[in-house]
Amino acid sequence: MTRPLVRLVFAVLVVATIAAFFVTQQLKGEFPLVIRFAAKPAFISPNGDGKRDTSGVGFDLSESAEVTFSIVDSEGNEVRRIVDAEQRAGDTKHRFRWDGRSDEGVPVPDGRYTMRVIRRDESRVINSSKVITVDTAPPRVELVSAKPSVIAAGAPGQSPQVRVRYRGPVNSAPEFRVFRTDDATEPHVVRRFRGNERRSGVWEGDVATGPETTSPAPDGDYTFNVRVRDRAGNEAFAPAEIPTAADARPGTGVSVRSFTLGGPLAVVPVGARAELEVGPIDRSFDFALSRLGDPSVLRRGERVGGRFSVGIPKTLRTGIYVVRVRAGEQRAVWPLAIAGLPARKRDVDRPRPLVVLPALTWQGLNRVDDDADGFVDTLANGTAVRLDRPFRGGALPPRFTAEVSPLLRWLDRARLAYYLTTDIALARRNGPALGNAPGVAFAGSELWLPRQLLGRLRAYAGDGGRVASFGAESFRRSVRLRDDVAADPSRRRRRDAFGEETALARTSNAPLELFQDELGLFEGLSAFIGDFTLFEASSALPSSARPLSTAGREQSHPAFIAYELGDGIVLRAGTPQWASELAQRALSVEVPQVTKRIWTLLGRP
Repeated sequence: MTRPLVRLVFAVLVVATIAAFFVTQQLKGEFPLVIRFAAKPAFISPNGDGKRDTSGVGFDLSESAEVTFSIVDSEGNEVRRIVDAEQRAGDTKHRFRWDGRSDEGVPVPDGRYTMRVIRRDESRVINSSKVITVDTAPPRVELVSAKPSVIAAGAPGQSPQVRVRYRGPVNSAPEFRVFRTDDATEPHVVRRFRGNERRSGVWEGDVATGPETTSPAPDGDYTFNVRVRDRAGNEAFAPAEIPTAADARPGTGVSVRSFTLGGPLAVVPVGARAELEVGPIDRSFDFALSRLGDPSVLRRGERVGGRFSVGIPKTLRTGIYVVRVRAGEQRAVWPLAIAGLPARKRDVDRPRPLVVLPALTWQGLNRVDDDADGFVDTLANGTAVRLDRPFRGGALPPRFTAEVSPLLRWLDRARLAYYLTTDIALARRNGPALGNAPGVAFAGSELWLPRQLLGRLRAYAGDGGRVASFGAESFRRSVRLRDDVAADPSRRRRRDAFGEETALARTSNAPLELFQDELGLFEGLSAFIGDFTLFEASSALPSSARPLSTAGREQSHPAFIAYELGDGIVLRAGTPQWASELAQRALSVEVPQVTKRIWTLLGRP
């Protein structure tokens, strides 16, 4: 290329650059057509619940123009045309409602959307930088804690505050609801309160009694849920709109307990000290020790605080004693199994039956919340339970009054000697053992026992031992003991540990009719025994068993039954109401006499 031509090309480029610069500057100086896009709210959830279902969208023009206005997805595809080639005035706000639907009227997928304006006469496209987020997924929310987990709402001087925390979206006033879980077929709301922006709220231990009135929450178990919304308006409950034990987390519930008493479930020997504890708060209280069924006070005292001990006099007879505590109008009791002297001096060196108290059944049916999830924990509902927990309401254990107390009180009246233990102590080989007694009497329904103990009972009977059961549905479910916890309860087995199959049925009042009596338990008595409404009828005996004494409503399915098993004898009273009949002194003659003969059989060397 020649030198003049090069100079010409260079000059042309300079001129073009200068011209482009001036054009650009002119364009920059022009006022934009769209001076503002609007999208409020920027997060929507078009699910029809009335909360942020739509967004107010639109644009402001600097001058009148024919425009098309659309919603486009993240890839630039038009999903909804709101204005189609219409003349729109300048210096005016143009606003519309977008319901999160496409031109076909169906909800658009969750995602990020923007707005687009097209000026038809210039084919100019203006895209917004503002984003509308469509989100229909409920937020993730979970309760984290409720502390403290035990309160005494109605106790004098108590103003409890339970702080409930959650993890999830921040709301200015999240709604918390308090559910009572232990007094109806399903949890029900007893209180509502608002939380704060710190993802927490405070329950003051009260329940609603009217539109604007409250009172201290009664003793029971309570759980919470929280209702929050995310930025798109999606609602979520944690753990659920109506909480259940299946989705409740430990540490997110509260137990209201006015006055509790806890103590040992093992046997306490005379001369030792029984360790007990009053709860759930420290206070001044009085205590008294007396024998079951006897109002005479053997020990009394005053204490301040929670834990205390009671010295057991060396002169006490074997049996169940009751510790009663009192603080103001509050009362609580605890049964103590005490190993002491026999009822009569002549029985000191004589063989005695071993009475086993159903402590595992007591705690297995004890409706107390162990893990602070707001729901009761029992072996019946398949959860693990602690063995050191107080009994609900400060009362005596479940089934104690109906099954255990009448039998033990009758033994006292009849001055019949026995050794005493609990099924927990027997399973752990603490205290009296199976092999040290000629016979064993289970003083109530043994609904759960450790598998190893069930095997030992079968072996004990086969080797010549005698086992009597005064409850029902016993020896069918196993449980695992670890430290102070009973865990992994099994389902009810068709046959019990000895191999017998039974079925419990409720009927109208009827006696046991005598069918067979090789043992002489009913000798000289009427052929009709007692008056009952619950019968546990035998469907099948163990293959090697031979019936010895039977009574019931049907000869083919006796309820009361004693049968030979190996070298020993297994006896069932056939009804959990047997002990209650012992308490009816004027009405029942046969039942006490049969029981005394059973005791003779169990104590025979």
